[in-house]
Amino acid sequence: MAQGTRTWTELTGLTAARCGCALSGDDATQVGFLLNSAARQLYLENPWWERFLVLEPRTVERGYVSYSEDSFNVYGAGTSEANGLYQRNGLSGSAPKYTLYESDGVTEKYSLFTGEAGVEGWSLEKTNEDPIYTNSATSSTPPEDGWVADAGEDPAPRVQALSEIGEYIGHWNGKKWSGANPTMGTAYPDQNGIRVTDSSQDIVYMAFKKSFDTTYGDGTGGTTSDVPAEWFEFMAYSAARSFMQSQRQSDSYQPIAISEVERVREQALLKINRQGIYKTIAQRFRTYYNQDVSIH
Repeated sequence: MAQGTRTWTELTGLTAARCGCALSGDDATQVGFLLNSAARQLYLENPWWERFLVLEPRTVERGYVSYSEDSFNVYGAGTSEANGLYQRNGLSGSAPKYTLYESDGVTEKYSLFTGEAGVEGWSLEKTNEDPIYTNSATSSTPPEDGWVADAGEDPAPRVQALSEIGEYIGHWNGKKWSGANPTMGTAYPDQNGIRVTDSSQDIVYMAFKKSFDTTYGDGTGGTTSDVPAEWFEFMAYSAARSFMQSQRQSDSYQPIAISEVERVREQALLKINRQGIYKTIAQRFRTYYNQDVSIH
């Protein structure tokens, strides 16, 4: 399923057309709440929405994986030993430093750091050696894109902040697609995090649906104006029906049938099945290749 988007303007325009009326003031505000409620409904409906599926390394501490973690996943680097989980390791100047450790969990192997946030760029270097990748961005945290090879091999890596876990799916005691056959473990969530019951390792590779904390809107006030294309029709139909139900005393009241709302809902969910997402998850993220070639 392509992770396309539509605009908030398009969405509110379609919703107004479904309602058969112009929306402004309090009516527009109410419809905005209804549109976001419809989005959350679809998010909760199914764990396999492609844009929310994540597979990344996570730290195990005292037998638990936290739902959120201040670490970065470095992957795709031509210098392959620099790939892995970079965990928070104090400060470098005024900015946080992140370190990839040896298998003992203590010895520093590679680090991500900047001399001064907002002034200097970022470096990825082997301990006590010259940088192998650099980035000119002056952000307060490591940037995802824009890295270039220095002493390291091409291609430069992607540096991705870990996502917040919304719903646990599974985990393994090693990296998938590495030519090995890591073992899938068992875990259960509780008030302290996700309890890993069968692993003595410090790092596991976890599959999960990331949390949904987006509020859609016109792009102001912390809202996001890009709406998932696969949710577009349902959000418009659902919000329009709910809004029209609130206008029952109006002479122009013409409700949208619940069957129409259910039809577009089923269409959205059916696209997941057509794309084989269920099969992908059921096979525990296995592939016909013995390595992940998706980013090369």
